[in-house]
Amino acid sequence: MVTAVTSTSSSSTASTSTSTSTSAANTKAAANITNTMGAGSGIDTKSLAANLVAAERAPRENAINKNIAKNEGVVSGMAAVKYALSGVKTAFDNLKDLSDYTSIQVTNSASSAFTATASSLATAGNHSITVTTLAKPQRLLSDTTWSATDDTVSSSDITLTLAASGTGTGVTGGTITVSSANSTPAGVVSAINAANLGISAYLQYTGSAYQIMVTGPEGADNGFTLSSSDTTNLPFASTNLQESGDAELTVDGVAITSSSNAVTDAIGGVTLNLLATTSSASLGLSNDTTAVKTKIQALVTAYNDAMSIFDEVTNPKSTLETYGATLVGNSSVRSLRDTLRSMMTAESTTPTTDGSYSYLHDLGVDLDSAGKLTLSTSTLDTALASNFSDVVYLMTGNQEALSTYDTTTDAGIAGEASRTLTSALSASGTLTIESANATDRIAKYKDDLTKLEDRMTQLLARYTKQFSEMDSMVGQTKSTQTGLTSSFAGLMAMYTNK
Repeated sequence: MVTAVTSTSSSSTASTSTSTSTSAANTKAAANITNTMGAGSGIDTKSLAANLVAAERAPRENAINKNIAKNEGVVSGMAAVKYALSGVKTAFDNLKDLSDYTSIQVTNSASSAFTATASSLATAGNHSITVTTLAKPQRLLSDTTWSATDDTVSSSDITLTLAASGTGTGVTGGTITVSSANSTPAGVVSAINAANLGISAYLQYTGSAYQIMVTGPEGADNGFTLSSSDTTNLPFASTNLQESGDAELTVDGVAITSSSNAVTDAIGGVTLNLLATTSSASLGLSNDTTAVKTKIQALVTAYNDAMSIFDEVTNPKSTLETYGATLVGNSSVRSLRDTLRSMMTAESTTPTTDGSYSYLHDLGVDLDSAGKLTLSTSTLDTALASNFSDVVYLMTGNQEALSTYDTTTDAGIAGEASRTLTSALSASGTLTIESANATDRIAKYKDDLTKLEDRMTQLLARYTKQFSEMDSMVGQTKSTQTGLTSSFAGLMAMYTNK
């Protein structure tokens, strides 16, 4: 053993200067490693293994996370664009049907005598109305009075017989049974109302007693008779307070009779609710231009909001955190933006015959130098006041609720735009498909992260095992070194003693 060590020492002395330099470098490197590792058996192998694994994981993990962030940005950007287009579609949807323009404003010179409600079927115009009489229901009062609502009417069951006395359909003949257990004024009222025969009842307090008031439907043909099997305790024969009658009115010189005070067929699309008699009064019906103007203003706002969103998602310098710069260079978004702009400048598929209303420009809607819409309210007001029907045709083609599958019927500016946007926002549209693809890529990259973590876990286990074994070997080497040092010391002592 001693001879072997001596031989090695002689070989080292005879080596070249290059070998000596290399050996010194290796020795220094080894010393650095040893220092880093904690010098022998003091190695923190777990920490060393973890640091090496972290160094290997970082670039791969960062690359994957960058791809995830990029595709999450695409999803956010597409969602923002869909929101923008949905806003514009809603604005066009509110302008695409004929019924969107049929709101009528009502002016009434005798609102205390009648009210008027206009439906979508009403048309603009002025009317003269005179109310001569109101429709009335028959009113019948019980002959008997009671001091309290829970007084006993009869100790036996009572049968009331109802019969229609006119040709109307408001009253249904039949019988009403009042049981002895429920034979009170309140019980009689309850039984009449529960029968649902076209009449109603309530308790009338006169100031000193209660009577039962029975009322039928309005109209001369809705009279009735009500008889009682107990003419002593519950007679109705003699107190008919009011006969039923029809309303009489004159509309635009035409005499009209109505069985109800709700007159629905005197003026097309208008319901008159008669309240009192009146001499000739005027009723004005005009197109609600304010409602249409509000809808067009909403379209301008929706478009400009959409353009602002397009600016943010496509601008590489956007500082908006949520979806800024997420779709820079995206060709689909660029195409949609161009399509949206053309909707505002293209000629209507249903222009007026003389060409006076062919574009949104003719309603005062224009693109400015910044690409945003502006609205000339004076131009729009003039168009709505003077050529309302032309405006409606320009926007709708006079269509109503066209099927989304109908792609051939000319539908005006709003109708055509709604079709295009419906397609763009559909499940088969570009936005949905690209968003779904990005979502799939995110899932794949997250799966890559999971796989990377699995590999790094295995690598950590391998490093930990290897470094632990190395640490053990270093410990053994130290033990050998200590033994050799002792041997050399002994030999030196022997030679010194000589």
